[in-house]
Amino acid sequence: MPEWTRNFPWRQGNLLTDEAIRTLDLFHPKFLDNTVVVVASHDCDLAQHPDKEPFVEVLIGCSIQKLDGNNTHAKSSRTLHISFDGSDTLLAEFVITDKHSVEKRILTGYLPDRKHTLSKESLATLQQWLAARYRRSAFPDEFERRMKELRIAEKISNVAKKHGEILTAIFFDVEEVIDEGSSEEKIYVLDIILLHETEPDFNSAEDAAHQAKEKIEQIFRSKCFDPKSDSWLGIELRYVDVVSEEALTYRQSKLLRKWRLDHISLGADPQQSLLME
Repeated sequence: MPEWTRNFPWRQGNLLTDEAIRTLDLFHPKFLDNTVVVVASHDCDLAQHPDKEPFVEVLIGCSIQKLDGNNTHAKSSRTLHISFDGSDTLLAEFVITDKHSVEKRILTGYLPDRKHTLSKESLATLQQWLAARYRRSAFPDEFERRMKELRIAEKISNVAKKHGEILTAIFFDVEEVIDEGSSEEKIYVLDIILLHETEPDFNSAEDAAHQAKEKIEQIFRSKCFDPKSDSWLGIELRYVDVVSEEALTYRQSKLLRKWRLDHISLGADPQQSLLME
């Protein structure tokens, strides 16, 4: 069996061939015939000798017919829909919990699948998604509870799904304040930035993002604004801004937190505590 060297061909984002999947018994439990296995380990870890890093981490997924906008661009921290380039485009779904370890010494007997590869942009998306599992944006429990109970989270998810390939991220900036009329009632002041792609058609992407902006504003006004008292209740939406990927500043990227579209922390029973990012 060949020795593992730093020049070995395996890289993060490589797919295993059908032969390797069969031999290593890495089939998807529900979609045996549509199994897709991708290398999740980082290149630096792959380069290490098996004596130091004996295993390669892979994700077992499946091929799909259509991308779900809520799962593209790493918007969900649990499910990723991603496209592999090739003579025929491969669309695949991966779930973050479907990770498995393969011994490096065994993998040396195989070469990556060269029929389908990730573009640089898609590889960056895969890396962001893998990192999001351990660095998810967390918001105050009460804020997330209100978002769920008022079905705002669900409705935003529907808007994002419609424009999934154009909206690459949704950022929230949440400020907790005390309602002037009550010493106990908290109001959450919310600013939202919708990040949209710039290619292949900037103008169309910007127009779609503005459509999403209008719908999100309508959602908050219908759920949280009382026209009789001319005041916000529970959550005050201060603004929704539309920004292109090229225009988002480095400072904004550090201060803002992504609103993930999976809400599992709120769906658990009993509800789990939220860790701050």
